[in-house]
Amino acid sequence: MNSATAKPVAVENASAADAPPLACYVLSRPGLAPARRLRALLAARPWKTPDGRSSRTLLYAPERFLQPGSDERPLQRLSDILSREYRHCAAHVFVGAIGIAVRVLAPLLRHKSLDPPAVVLSPDGHFAISLVSGHWGGGNALARHIAELIGATPVITTASDLADGKPLALDMLLRDAGLRILDWAKLPGFQARLLEGRGLSLWDPCRTVDDKLSPGLKRLDSCEDFPCPERGGEDIVAVHWRVLPPGPRLLRCAAPRLFVGLGCRKDVPREAVHEALEACFSAEGLEMSAIAALATVREKRDCPAIVRAAARLGLPVLDFSAEHLAARASPNPSGAAGRRFEQPPFSVCEAAALSAAGPDSRLIVAKRKFHGLLTLAVGLRVKAAV
Repeated sequence: MNSATAKPVAVENASAADAPPLACYVLSRPGLAPARRLRALLAARPWKTPDGRSSRTLLYAPERFLQPGSDERPLQRLSDILSREYRHCAAHVFVGAIGIAVRVLAPLLRHKSLDPPAVVLSPDGHFAISLVSGHWGGGNALARHIAELIGATPVITTASDLADGKPLALDMLLRDAGLRILDWAKLPGFQARLLEGRGLSLWDPCRTVDDKLSPGLKRLDSCEDFPCPERGGEDIVAVHWRVLPPGPRLLRCAAPRLFVGLGCRKDVPREAVHEALEACFSAEGLEMSAIAALATVREKRDCPAIVRAAARLGLPVLDFSAEHLAARASPNPSGAAGRRFEQPPFSVCEAAALSAAGPDSRLIVAKRKFHGLLTLAVGLRVKAAV
């Protein structure tokens, strides 16, 4: 699951975390000057990832080009560096021939929802070419940003950016609404409908997608009743935080409105949290891809079982002080938790779920115990984050 689309949540100890770095590779001597200039310009005006975080720039160049004392990194075999760092960087910029970039990237590509964007800057600095993950990953925006900084021409080839009237790119609309696409294989066909002006229907009882930003989508007024595309003869983009049944004319998206609160003993097995999540969500018909974050008391922030589940699902872990959680009303307070943290009785998992979900939230799964080792609750953010 890709969490990059979930909007950040303000918590007690939150800080403005930077994104992973942007890696810039110099492939020939003519590209050295524009690469160094670009790095200096990016230091003043960093590129921001689609979720709004700023990336610092790492510059790789052949060792013979490096200056003594420079923080530039030696570039020996490009394929070796990419095999190690490709998925640890927010984006990649190649200053040199586009063919080299294509060949070194090809074995690493998996899916547009997972691949970081790649841009090629011509060695003369005249063209910034969006190569990979133009929409979902922000490659087109990165190419435009580089072009603006360095005075180059951005080269964008995605159809929705070139057609007359520039119809909305469906994947960008869904990404910017904070949604997670579940039926990626159907996206090209749905996007084609928009490009051809045929339009799509939108079932979004959560009101996640802003009407002003979706001119090609016709909102269905059927409210909570799940639509039947086959009966109506229409293609439907369906958005919810519950599990939706698949259908040939349905593009399902998860709305990340669910926040899982956790309390656990120190000896909880490493796989216990993930197993509890799967059991709970399956029993309640909740969509795992709709989880926005895990949350717990600060003292449990580094619990291996919680950290492992978060890493496996690609989720952040939010933590709150015991004092904060004890002040949050919850239906099933625990005297034992109060004594443990020297507070009045409170529920770690319920209070954490509600605190993470924000002021406009409610519990949809009250405290549940799993094997006497951990407790779990699920809070729902009723309104989308602004």
